[in-house]
Amino acid sequence: TTNLTFPVSILYRRCRNFKREFFNSRTIHGMILMLKMRRDIMKVAVVTMHVKQGKCEENVSYMKQMIQKAREEQADMIVFPQNAVSGYLLGDLWLDDDWCRYVDSFNEALLAESEDIAIVWGNIRYRNRRRFNAAFFAYRKQTHMRVKRNTPYTDDARYFEENPINSAIEFKGHVFALNFGREVQLTDININLDAAMYELDQTYSLKGNVIYANALGMQNSGKDVVVMAGGSGVRMQKKTIYQAAWFHEEMQIVDLAETREVESTQPQLLDALLLGIRDFDAQIFNRAIPWIVGMSGGLDSSVTAALLVAALGPKRVYGYNIATRHNSTTTISNAAAEAKALGIAYQEGNMETLVQASVELFHKEYGYAVEAMPSLVMENVQARSRGYLLSGFAGILGGVVVNNGNKVETALGYCTLYGDSIGALSLIGDLTKVQLFDLSKALNAHFGKEVVPLNLLPCVHEHGMDWTMPPSAELKDAQFDPMKWFYHDYLIEHLGTDLSLRSFMESYADGSIWKQDIARWMKYYHLDDPDAFLKDLEWLLTTKAKNAFKRLQLPPLLSVHKRTLANTREAQMREDRYVFEELKQRILND
Repeated sequence: TTNLTFPVSILYRRCRNFKREFFNSRTIHGMILMLKMRRDIMKVAVVTMHVKQGKCEENVSYMKQMIQKAREEQADMIVFPQNAVSGYLLGDLWLDDDWCRYVDSFNEALLAESEDIAIVWGNIRYRNRRRFNAAFFAYRKQTHMRVKRNTPYTDDARYFEENPINSAIEFKGHVFALNFGREVQLTDININLDAAMYELDQTYSLKGNVIYANALGMQNSGKDVVVMAGGSGVRMQKKTIYQAAWFHEEMQIVDLAETREVESTQPQLLDALLLGIRDFDAQIFNRAIPWIVGMSGGLDSSVTAALLVAALGPKRVYGYNIATRHNSTTTISNAAAEAKALGIAYQEGNMETLVQASVELFHKEYGYAVEAMPSLVMENVQARSRGYLLSGFAGILGGVVVNNGNKVETALGYCTLYGDSIGALSLIGDLTKVQLFDLSKALNAHFGKEVVPLNLLPCVHEHGMDWTMPPSAELKDAQFDPMKWFYHDYLIEHLGTDLSLRSFMESYADGSIWKQDIARWMKYYHLDDPDAFLKDLEWLLTTKAKNAFKRLQLPPLLSVHKRTLANTREAQMREDRYVFEELKQRILND
């Protein structure tokens, strides 16, 4: 303990070789680390950086500003997130050799800043048409590099190679390891760089001695629009001594010898959605265009309109109620009341003239008597008429339409192509109807008044629920959505991700399903009858499979899950249902 410059990792390994039971190597390791930090007080600047996707010059300019600020505040080290130079989700732009050379060139610019301060950042290393996603540590113009392992359920392997480079770094009397995400190595202090998206219902915590820097802001790859959550932090000796605010950019100087613990917090869904909307609007549309929302007076459009105003303000949001002869006075009143509460431009109208003109055109010009056909034909004519009008308003105002569909509707294809499926972005397409109930309450709390009409929310009680206004597309008389809310929400949320069809049906067959929370809703819908259960499950699986072509054409969606309908790679097909048929017979026989 007298030679505090001796590498702690080596001393730790030697301590482990002692066999005497009273010798606790972890305790010794912690004591030595604390002594070293007290001797070499170390200040680290942790940057929760708002990384602008594809904007290398802007990002690096900001990084240089933060380096200078950290230098002025006498920090020993500054840490930036993963892929801080370019952003992470750039799609096939990573296959462009000129682009990769350009992104790699900024490593030299950052290296030049490291004469008197250690700099840690994430960027790619590009050599001989090989791409490595890497973390860099630079001090006095010398670098160490760690290559990121490719992450499952991502396109990492399509773009980046792996490499076992993983050298320890000795700096200011400590041994550091470069990591990605939540990795932990056996070393004095881990430096973890991340570009982690917000995930609904995830609990976030730090482990080990770690300096954690996470990116912030919207990034997208194709139809998958994600929100990097920020929330950087520092944890030393089992205490969180720094926690950045979620969804906010900041740089904080942290003394690693600090012993006071701060309270850890968790990110909130509403904050994630608002940042995602703002960033999408800023990066794609330069904060300059109107957003057009069709306000039916139902829950989905009410939540969508409220989200837009909460994110962008009322002046750039335009609401339109486009009624049919089937719309109730209650939903029309809901839309008007919400528009007034939000303070947005709003107009009401009836599209019956356009619908009848379309019906006459079909008949006179093409010989189709649409009104005599199954009701779905007329429902789709109305939905497409509404989409046509909304698109027309967007053209007139020079704006874009927002999509109102929720996750259950999207998964089941319960929408009309070129009707209610249109839009530049789906704000709630990764949220089930049930998740919108809580989000509605959060939005009303955000505005401090009733914005999303409370008559749209069910009253949930011991025996089930009661609706003032059950969800309806209102495209025919007495129409109600065919979904079994809470139950179908559960299946869409879990089936195929953390719940397999086999395990779900087996739990029904062996009776263990009735011990789970979802059982109350299955009983409410009388699915304790095996025939009813199987009929309903087959309907859901068939409906989802046959509407894959719709999902492929739907707008980008704001994702709050790792695996979403936007990034799931699915084929359009009707596959053999061998699991369903096998378990079906078992359920019926039991």
